[in-house]
Amino acid sequence: MAKYETTHTAFLGVDLDLLENPIYSDMDVRAAMLYALYKDRAHLSLYSYTQLGNKRYIDENGVFIIFTNEVAAKALHTTTKMIGKFRKQLSDHGLIQIRRNGLKGYKIYVNEVQRTPKNVKLTLPWMNHYVEIKKSVSEWTLAAQIQHWNNMALASKSKVQHESDVMGSTCIPNGLTSLTPSSLTTNSLNNNGLDDNTHARKGKLNPIQSSQPTQSKPINPYNTLPEKIKQSFVKTFGFVTKQVALELHTLIKQTDVDMVNYVVESAFGRKITSPIAYVKAAISNALKRGDRCVQDMINYYENNVKKPKVKRNIKKSTKPSKNTPYTREELDILLNTTEEEVRTYYPALFLKRLQLRMQKENRKPIIPIYKLGE
Repeated sequence: MAKYETTHTAFLGVDLDLLENPIYSDMDVRAAMLYALYKDRAHLSLYSYTQLGNKRYIDENGVFIIFTNEVAAKALHTTTKMIGKFRKQLSDHGLIQIRRNGLKGYKIYVNEVQRTPKNVKLTLPWMNHYVEIKKSVSEWTLAAQIQHWNNMALASKSKVQHESDVMGSTCIPNGLTSLTPSSLTTNSLNNNGLDDNTHARKGKLNPIQSSQPTQSKPINPYNTLPEKIKQSFVKTFGFVTKQVALELHTLIKQTDVDMVNYVVESAFGRKITSPIAYVKAAISNALKRGDRCVQDMINYYENNVKKPKVKRNIKKSTKPSKNTPYTREELDILLNTTEEEVRTYYPALFLKRLQLRMQKENRKPIIPIYKLGE
């Protein structure tokens, strides 16, 4: 008998309505796989906006994705031409909308799949086509919480009454506060020195709600970075991830904003494979040297790193070069006479000059029509 083992691996979910709904019957099944890729990426864009506060993949038309045909072709083991065909099918069926994104490619907006009508006979009836999630609150748990708070209020009230009987006084000590819902008012809290309590300013407290801690969204470290650091880092390296933002916050605490910004701006134009490693190394070296501000770093660079420009004195030699085909006498003649005089009085030198000129121009030498000595 075969043994089946359940493994928890990542998978890509395909909406069954793409297979069951008759309006998608003419669509290639590989187009359904492409839609599943788009849908999964759209969930990631939505999570990035709602949980991390990243507005890069959202605009006035909604959440979008940037998914190139090359990446999709590699994932589905096909060609970019076929991906373009599948994408057109999705667009014709209203499953996606494609808009131009300047010179960076295209924005893809992913729409929902139309549900299969109830009168359609399902091809896969054993599959769970719909998942219905219901949220319920246990009445016993709620009643138990209310009873718990009532018991605490009664116990506190009896304790206060007992102490007042022993001391012969009807005043409640300052250190004790009744927990009955009627006593948790603004006046009673203010009398106990809790004027700054935010719940007291809002009025009465619900004991069940006050016992549950409020959950706040995690703060995106990118949003708390100084604006000059954001601009310089994006200009120099092109991006700022969440981990990079955390590292930058650590470096700013160790030094200050100006020193970190100076290191980032000084890296502009350099080929750096690991931006945050470069910045951390530069800051670490500056701290080891004892630099306390940007001016200390500039002074160190000017005195120890920057190489001074050396001016070279080039003397022009009057002697003919070894590669010069003329002798010293021929050079004197060429410099002190015109070309017409050279042709008339020094025909051999003129011919030599003409031949060198033709060789330089990669042409055949011109044979003069006269003979030497004429």
